[in-house]
Amino acid sequence: MQEVSVFSLRRSVAMIMHLPKNSRLPLTLLVLLILPLAILYPFAEASDQHLEGAFKRSLAGFAIARGLNGVISVAQGTEFAVQPAGVGVVFAPGEILDPINDLVERFSWIMLLASSSLGVQQLLLSMSAWKGILFGLVGGGFALIAITWFGNSSWRWLRRFLVRFFLLMTILRFMMPVVSMANEWVYSAFLESRYTVASQELKIATDNLDRINTEVIAQPVEETSGLLDKAREIYRTAIKQIDLTQRLEEYSQIADTVSENIVWLIAVFLMQTVVFPLLFLWIVWVLIRQLFSYSPDSGGMRW
Repeated sequence: MQEVSVFSLRRSVAMIMHLPKNSRLPLTLLVLLILPLAILYPFAEASDQHLEGAFKRSLAGFAIARGLNGVISVAQGTEFAVQPAGVGVVFAPGEILDPINDLVERFSWIMLLASSSLGVQQLLLSMSAWKGILFGLVGGGFALIAITWFGNSSWRWLRRFLVRFFLLMTILRFMMPVVSMANEWVYSAFLESRYTVASQELKIATDNLDRINTEVIAQPVEETSGLLDKAREIYRTAIKQIDLTQRLEEYSQIADTVSENIVWLIAVFLMQTVVFPLLFLWIVWVLIRQLFSYSPDSGGMRW
């Protein structure tokens, strides 16, 4: 796939540089088509909105991670006090959540990485809107048209330079908007539903865990003296043991829900903020490198 794209780019550059004068109208029309788009820059607002939405999602994911970390910490300090047969026993059901505690910590770091990646993309998008790139693109375009129609064979080196300069300015102008919109399309088509479900499940799990933490209160062991008091204590102990079993089951279900949905959110954010942006930027880098390394006159790979 890479070889096909590189070959197509080389062939396009070579054709542009060797167009006969009676066939250079398509090149002029192409330049005149690109220049209004570069001036009007219609993709900037949509691209900025896409990145802003992704940035808000990453911050929401980071908030979910910190909220989970907080309720898990509270749960780990929660205790059940049970006194079977007059012997005090203390259970710490929050220990069930220990295996996912490290996962939540790593999830928070990944959310911070995702937010930083999206911040860098917003900076690159603002750089692509820089007036210097626009002026270079417009000036290079008109100079290319002039040299195409009025230059002679001795100016071939200048035409080669202007072709590469114009294509480079075009890539810099439209690179980040195209990357942003492509990334948003991938998210909408493949990742959005998974993100929505996982986020909702984690919010519900956080609320449930907070509710359990509020309800669970360690009760001190009460001394009993009479036979009736001992009978009442045995009854309360049996009820408490039933409640303990239910609480442990709830903790286990929450742990399963949290671990599964955190893994899904990690996959979503890594794909949207790391894998796909790097893939798109790598493709752009390959195009720029081939653009500046191909020399049709010498048949080699140099500037």
